[in-house]
Amino acid sequence: MHICLFENNYPNKNGSGGGGAGWYLKTISKEYIRLGHKVTVIKRTVNHFLPNYIDDNGARIIHIHVSSIILTYFSKVPIANILTRSISYIINSWSGYKEIIKLNKKYQFDILEFTEGGNFWIGFFKKFKYISHLHCSHYTIYKQCGLKPPLGYYIERLVSFIAMNRAHAILSPSKAMISIVENEKNGRFKNKYVIPLAVEKNIYLIKKKKNQSVKFIFASRNDPLKGGETLIKAINLVNDNYDGITKFYFVGYEPNDNQLYPPNIVFKKFMPRNELLDFYKQCDVALLPSQFDNSPLFIYEAMTAGLPVIASKVGGIPELIKHGHNGYLFEKNNHQMLATQIIELINNTKKRRIMGENAKKFIFDYANVEKIAKKKLSLYRHIINSI
Repeated sequence: MHICLFENNYPNKNGSGGGGAGWYLKTISKEYIRLGHKVTVIKRTVNHFLPNYIDDNGARIIHIHVSSIILTYFSKVPIANILTRSISYIINSWSGYKEIIKLNKKYQFDILEFTEGGNFWIGFFKKFKYISHLHCSHYTIYKQCGLKPPLGYYIERLVSFIAMNRAHAILSPSKAMISIVENEKNGRFKNKYVIPLAVEKNIYLIKKKKNQSVKFIFASRNDPLKGGETLIKAINLVNDNYDGITKFYFVGYEPNDNQLYPPNIVFKKFMPRNELLDFYKQCDVALLPSQFDNSPLFIYEAMTAGLPVIASKVGGIPELIKHGHNGYLFEKNNHQMLATQIIELINNTKKRRIMGENAKKFIFDYANVEKIAKKKLSLYRHIINSI
């Protein structure tokens, strides 16, 4: 079959960029193609000059240019600027819809899969069979973090529900996200499926450590949503007794120039993914103090490297971490609780090792790419063959 995936955060040709959803699609597309299927990935871009290409996993990558002139105008008009996000969604959906119609004549897609809200016009005309894959909307983030969403985000969410409600299936890597979105729209989805993200085996070998320090990794941009400030408060508590034997690697986190940080925090720039997978193996524990998350690829990848994970008890994270077995869960924003769990793993090498082994065993049973690809292909076939 020919599968068409829509993800603006799919990694660039040189391997740079890309979010969790994009890297997941790159991984699973490779498996689809290995099994004899075709994959086309469509990305929206404001750059006229990005060429289409065949990715190293065999997927065809197509860029759709979108114009922001009309949206720039609306964003500057009082009252009308409230509708900017909704208008953007509808306009971008229309340009995407026209492009899909044109591409379909050439490539003949069997099924489409969209991240989150999907395409308004494909839902409206319903000429294709398609899936809406729940990731995490801005509206959801505001609500789950206890903030009041701007009116424009709320209106955009209402419009996006039209495409979701007309999708042939709703897919999510966590049960929690389906429940959250159903509550947002005050209704239930008819055809909903929970299929985790997918991981390949981490092929990088464990490197011998040069010293006995316990190394923690937190891979995230400097975004309040990811809980960096909570982690820094916890590290300050840990350092009352353990600053000489710990290192905390903040990968991709840009420090603020006007803020003082504990001396055992090491800031590292964003790494190409192969380097990041290698770096996991040099660490002992992964940390994710998020305010909210769906089913973070960071946790999947850290577990494949045999790392126990300490993470906040939010969203779909408890579906990945079994407290005390392959990691620890703490209440979000509770830096004292986080510090206690960090100290527990600093002091207990055996527990770190056992929990890391449990994490690796769990994630390969739960989310190995061969298993997940077969589940998704089965779902695709079911939708394609349905009336």
